[in-house]
Amino acid sequence: MVFEDMKIELWVIFQIAVDFILVVLIFWLLKNMKIRLQQDISKDTSEKVMGMIEPLLTQANYIATTFGKQLRKKNHLINKLNEKLDSRIISLNLLLNRTESLIGKGNADSESQSIHVYDQQESIIQLYIAGKSPSEIAKTLSLPKGEVDLVLDLKKKLLNIQ
Repeated sequence: MVFEDMKIELWVIFQIAVDFILVVLIFWLLKNMKIRLQQDISKDTSEKVMGMIEPLLTQANYIATTFGKQLRKKNHLINKLNEKLDSRIISLNLLLNRTESLIGKGNADSESQSIHVYDQQESIIQLYIAGKSPSEIAKTLSLPKGEVDLVLDLKKKLLNIQ
């Protein structure tokens, strides 16, 4: 009987150990489920926030792209206006130099023989490309050397801008 009593005690101890393990397992599962539930809630919340932010970012990207295009157009327009302004400055300086030259020489007939300003600019540039010095160009076209230098300097600056 002692042996049989001992078997019952072992079975009771075994049963208590199993019960203890089951209780620990249940607590562990409950804790795990609670953590997963919190993760699901935080995941849903983060997805909602991302859903709200994504359209804003898309719209901001579109606006930035549009703004960049407009800036490039404005920059191109400014460059074109700058080129036209430089061309007009050259023309006005050529006219001023020609007027000063005519006043200095006292030559009234040169007005009828004058070349159009733009053609004159082209002639200066072509002669310079052909390898003539500014002094030779001035003598060839009967222009002041300062006028030839001015046209060449402005043309060089204009080419550097582009």
